[in-house]
Amino acid sequence: MKRAPIIFLVGWAAFVVALLVVIVCTDQGALHRLLTLDYLAHFSPAMVAAQDLFFKYATELGASVPFVVAAGLLFYKVGDALLVLLAQGATALLVYPVKVLVGAPRPSLFFATHYPDVVLHQVDGVTLHAVNSFPSGHTAAAFSLMLCLTLICSRRSWTAPLFLLLAVVAGWSRIYLSQHFAEDVCAGAVVGVVATLLVVWLGSRRQYAWAHCSLPQLCNRLTRK
Repeated sequence: MKRAPIIFLVGWAAFVVALLVVIVCTDQGALHRLLTLDYLAHFSPAMVAAQDLFFKYATELGASVPFVVAAGLLFYKVGDALLVLLAQGATALLVYPVKVLVGAPRPSLFFATHYPDVVLHQVDGVTLHAVNSFPSGHTAAAFSLMLCLTLICSRRSWTAPLFLLLAVVAGWSRIYLSQHFAEDVCAGAVVGVVATLLVVWLGSRRQYAWAHCSLPQLCNRLTRK
């Protein structure tokens, strides 16, 4: 394995372990308040508004962005676009059945039930969901995408920390927006990377010449036949 993926995986493992330690040592509700309400109390209203806007769109790293990236990669290498799409599909297949089976309450429902006096920070335009909190699908999708991009850019090892940072930002956005708890984000990070590594392992067993072509190149080949 090249240096860039190793850097990403080492950073990912450190992030997961560190977050897991914090989760184990801290009450769920107290940790969420610390990462949201207590955190925001240190900033001016203008800074809070700026962060609201930033995280409102940063969370799309685990929603629409993977598919936009995959569409763009079709004009670079079809194989790379397929890697992103298959990794996203594998991630979803792992995440959503667990979500439904566990049915864990999200922060909005948890605090309304156990701490009705606590008013969570609300970002304009963001609807707070109530159930199916564990694990975080957005976080899983973001970590999957960023690992794929690290593999695609494996010759440029400096990209690994950047992609890892973007994945962590996406995970943090889910907590900031009070859509998930820290443990949901931690589990999502694990699922996204594991699912992607599985796809990479299965895909590496076969090599196809067409995978190195762009979509226009493939279309040209088909029209010449």
